[in-house]
Amino acid sequence: MADLHDDLSDVGTHRGNDPEPETGQTVRSPTGPDPNATEAQPAQGLFVVVRAPSGEWLSIQAHSARAEVAGPDEGEEVGQYRSVEALRDALADADMNEHVAVFEDAEADRVLVENDVSAHHAWIGKPRYPRVTLFRDADEANAFAEAHERSGEDA
Repeated sequence: MADLHDDLSDVGTHRGNDPEPETGQTVRSPTGPDPNATEAQPAQGLFVVVRAPSGEWLSIQAHSARAEVAGPDEGEEVGQYRSVEALRDALADADMNEHVAVFEDAEADRVLVENDVSAHHAWIGKPRYPRVTLFRDADEANAFAEAHERSGEDA
């Protein structure tokens, strides 16, 4: 208050005109989140779904939630999903029910072949299986699993 000009009183009220109620400008503030909604959840991971150019297989690759993944070397990327639920919905839309799946087990360093896998299989989206490949044909799935087992033994 020490910086007041000499011609202004340091005590009193404003005696000027009242401000106009309408300024002619519209001011908007962003709408916040719904207070009744559930709290935000951290991403479970990044799931990248890739389809073979021939359409014979569909691969699901799991990455950490903060991973930035380049496009696939082989095949066409179907999508990237941040939750298991979104991944399952995408697989259901891709009509991959009743396919044979090859699960790459990271903990046991082996592959597992499961018949008649649907989008809601319990192992899909689990960190233990960082790559799942779905095949239409059981013989192709078994050949893929055998080739993977042999390549794992040589490493």
